[in-house]
Amino acid sequence: MSHLTQWLLLIALVAVIGLGIAYVMGVFEGRPCDITGTITRDGKPLEFSSPNGPFLVMFFPEPRRGRDPVLADTDRATGTFQVKGIPSGRYRVAIHMFNEKSMDDLENKYDPSHSPLYYTVSDDGQVLDIDLPKELP
Repeated sequence: MSHLTQWLLLIALVAVIGLGIAYVMGVFEGRPCDITGTITRDGKPLEFSSPNGPFLVMFFPEPRRGRDPVLADTDRATGTFQVKGIPSGRYRVAIHMFNEKSMDDLENKYDPSHSPLYYTVSDDGQVLDIDLPKELP
């Protein structure tokens, strides 16, 4: 094997490793995606304790790196959400089901600092269905 061939193989190997590291570090994140999903609980539609109050689904970038959270458009009646143009990447998902008295039916177990829900947005048109357990964590 010639020295030129060895150098070319070494350069190719370094490039592949560099691209892999860049991917893991999130350098390629940010491609805008439209996503939708449905939030259920124990496989059933969400049950709210009162007929009125905000239903919030928020996506917090992980790692944060100065990026702002994204608030989804939600439909309380169907438990569905949609986000247009969310940058691809990994997110912590926060969910609140507030009643008329501003109390969270999920007892703040899925607030931005406690939510155990992490999802990767990777494809335009991606569907992220989230089934919460009957017993809160």
